[in-house]
Amino acid sequence: MNIDYPSDVSEETRRRRAPALPFPGGREVNPQRIADWLVSGARAASLQPVLWLSVLLVCADFVTLQGFLPLLRPLALLLTPLVVGGLMFVQDGANKGQPVSPRETLAALARRSNALWVIGMYSAAIVAVGYVVLLATFHVSLNASFTASGMHHVSISYGGAHGVSGALESLLGASIFAVAIASACFAPALVMLHDMTPHDAMIASLSGAARNWPVTLMYFAALALIVLFALMIPLALRALVLTPLMTAVPLLSIYGAYRDVFIGR
Repeated sequence: MNIDYPSDVSEETRRRRAPALPFPGGREVNPQRIADWLVSGARAASLQPVLWLSVLLVCADFVTLQGFLPLLRPLALLLTPLVVGGLMFVQDGANKGQPVSPRETLAALARRSNALWVIGMYSAAIVAVGYVVLLATFHVSLNASFTASGMHHVSISYGGAHGVSGALESLLGASIFAVAIASACFAPALVMLHDMTPHDAMIASLSGAARNWPVTLMYFAALALIVLFALMIPLALRALVLTPLMTAVPLLSIYGAYRDVFIGR
């Protein structure tokens, strides 16, 4: 896989210079703008309802399937940038009054697929490295013992974290997951619409999310509450109502958030 994205774009993309970002590191926006982002996303979805409904339902079904097959979760990290990138391209066309066809969307994704895959791999790497560090910090201990003859013995023991250590581990684990999502949330839009490299796009995404930490915190708090109470809800209701809603809200609002944070309008 070639991650040198600028050298992998088409000649048409090279001739058509990507628009510069007015706010490369993002700017602060009012949390009340979330409602406007959702309205903007709903307006774009109303122009191509079949496309949006199909994508949202497939994503919701995939999220539900992960509850039965946890091994699919790494695949979700890799596929999410492709889905978000495609929807950003579609919504950008709708915002400009130039709706794009599924064929045009697939062509745009094909030109930028390497960069979007890399975003997914970087996100997965952040989560993997973070949890390895947590495992080594909270679950692995080295015990050394010495005898009178000078012999020594080193053992490695594994155990769960309890009390304060357990709470700290949960907090750090959530923080690692938050950094991975914040680094990737705006990155597909920056790659698709501004031809940024995966590395630069993820840094800009993390910066934009950090500058708007109240909004970021609201999204993560809502996600945490949904995950916490999901197991208390019957499976049918969870699959038909809760999961589609949890999937639709971020996908409908991310384009409006990207424009407010990086474009300024």
